[in-house]
Amino acid sequence: MIRRGTAYGPLLPEGVLEDDGADRGIIFTFVGAHIGRQFEFVQSQWINDGVFIGGLAKNKDPMMGSNDNNGTFTIPRKPVRRKMQGIPNFVVTRGGEYCFVPGLSALRWLSNLHT
Repeated sequence: MIRRGTAYGPLLPEGVLEDDGADRGIIFTFVGAHIGRQFEFVQSQWINDGVFIGGLAKNKDPMMGSNDNNGTFTIPRKPVRRKMQGIPNFVVTRGGEYCFVPGLSALRWLSNLHT
């Protein structure tokens, strides 16, 4: 699994915490061998399913999870866990695409075609 991202748009000015309407964000690329066992697994199990991380049902990743200002995140501390509540959405998805590339055997077959 190979993941890469790059930022676009201007940085928020120093001290500004509210959205000023400028177009900014990240563009993310993922290349993997099996979409279901890699990217989709990370999205569904690691980011949006707290059961995967030690039985913390309904906990989602605080930065990338689908929180709705009612998000909960538990920090495993000893002797008592710390629970953070009211986590907002930090990520807004503006679009996405799945693009598939042929495997090596298909590329070999294509390269041997006589045209």
